[in-house]
Amino acid sequence: MKRISIGFLLTFVLLIIFSACKEDKYLDWKNLNDEWYAKHKNDSGYVTTSSGLCYQVVYPGWTYNRKPDANSVIVVSYKGSLIDGSVFDEIKNDSSTAMYLSYTITGWQEALKKVHNGARIKLYVPSSLGYGTSTSNSLIPPNSVLIFDINLKDSY
Repeated sequence: MKRISIGFLLTFVLLIIFSACKEDKYLDWKNLNDEWYAKHKNDSGYVTTSSGLCYQVVYPGWTYNRKPDANSVIVVSYKGSLIDGSVFDEIKNDSSTAMYLSYTITGWQEALKKVHNGARIKLYVPSSLGYGTSTSNSLIPPNSVLIFDINLKDSY
């Protein structure tokens, strides 16, 4: 009986140690992202909103074209990367994808309503407007600042 208790205790301690190591890894990543965001949120040409979204309108689109709203389907090409430069998703300019704006991350929902169809916009999306402390994409660690270069081809 004593051996079972010692074995259980040892297993429990090892699990705690391994989970702490994983949390430390993400804590370091969070700190790196927080530092990067603090350094870059005032980059030349970028505007920072009250929510923390940083964006730069490279080209505003055609003024007489529509702007997406919360219920729009958007047609975009884009590149999404992390602060270390690794690309986690990309739809090249020669192709595009259609999606409901309301199904995208909060940072996209806020930013794309600011421009007209045909626009190009760059974003620094803090984790609170992206995937936060968790993510379903194995290429995006928790607490990640997301960097996007988006071409809004159309919305309807």
